[in-house]
Amino acid sequence: MYVRLFSLIVLLGVFFHVNKAQTTTCSNTCIFHARCNPYYKDLVWAVVDRVCRVFQNGCIFGNENCMRANQCLPPMVSISKEKCMESCPRMCSRGAPPVCGWFPYTESNGTTGSRDMTFRSRCLLDLYACRYADAYVNEPRIGPCT
Repeated sequence: MYVRLFSLIVLLGVFFHVNKAQTTTCSNTCIFHARCNPYYKDLVWAVVDRVCRVFQNGCIFGNENCMRANQCLPPMVSISKEKCMESCPRMCSRGAPPVCGWFPYTESNGTTGSRDMTFRSRCLLDLYACRYADAYVNEPRIGPCT
């Protein structure tokens, strides 16, 4: 009986030690938040939550990784365009709210501009960005573009 009780105590101790080791404290210590030029295009590709995301440039990618660190989310790792595109959304479910994505661009003559585009869901926005290598900047706004 004492052997069973001792085994149970050891097992519980290991369980609590493992759970304590798995908890992470997020101290919001990442303060990278650089001012990034959204018109500078040097695309960075990464799979985020099993979906390919394209970022306008390394600065924006770095800021996003900093925000993820502050939220205790795993860091994104840049990969090749070809590898990332294997994770482009294939199908999007219905019923998600529409979103507005902001797409900055620079013309060949150096003039900058942007366009807002409405998508029926975040999934369709990600699908468009992935398929056409067209990065949206910032989190999309919920609701149609105005």
